Amino acid sequence: MDSDAIATTGPRWSLRLFDGWQLRDGDVAVVVAYRERRLLSLLALQGERPRAHLAGLLWPESEEPRAHGNLRAAVWRIQHLHDGVLEESQGMMALAPGVHVDVHELREIAHQVTAGQGPPDTSRALLVLRRGTLLPGWYDDWALEEREQLHQLRLRALEALADRLLDHGDLDGALQAAMGAVQLEPLRESAHRALIRVHLKDGNHVEAVRVYRAFKERLNEELGISVSNQIVDLIRPLQAAHARDDLPPPDPAA
Repeated sequence: MDSDAIATTGPRWSLRLFDGWQLRDGDVAVVVAYRERRLLSLLALQGERPRAHLAGLLWPESEEPRAHGNLRAAVWRIQHLHDGVLEESQGMMALAPGVHVDVHELREIAHQVTAGQGPPDTSRALLVLRRGTLLPGWYDDWALEEREQLHQLRLRALEALADRLLDHGDLDGALQAAMGAVQLEPLRESAHRALIRVHLKDGNHVEAVRVYRAFKERLNEELGISVSNQIVDLIRPLQAAHARDDLPPPDPAA
């Protein structure tokens, strides 16, 4: 096989945790039992961990011998049915380095953006950061904690990306990033400020005011609180200009 073919060959195994769970062997989705799905997901989210840690988190209500027995059975099935996905050494377990995980890609892009680095591919960054829910329908404590952490990471990254793209004159990309943040967290003021800044830079003053008023009303109705001065200051120049435009003409006899 020539070097170009090797360079373009993707990972054999890929694991998707957003918008539903899926393990793929190349282009083929494989069937994985729920017990094994939980083990692979935990390793994908937390990285290398000792067996005792995994057994305790995955089967917290089971006696220790039973929890470890469940773990051994899950590991055996994965190793025999999906060879090359797991690695184990001296009691530590991890996904094999060659497994592509969508969460890892999201974390990498989010950390790049929040660190002030431009992602190499803005379109890809927007697509990744605007993915759906992590492990939808899973209610294990560890899954809920990871979901919330990634939720906050994505919000910060989308807001930072919106500001960066706005500074570089990419209004379409900035709009997508800001709207993505608002959709993820409709009551987050910093996301609405980012969206308003995009509309103002684009000259869409009516849209900026509409976003401000809708957010102000929703915040009051659902939480009983007022917007901050930061978001008011974004709109105040428009209100002042509107007030000047509405002044009656001066009296010529004065």
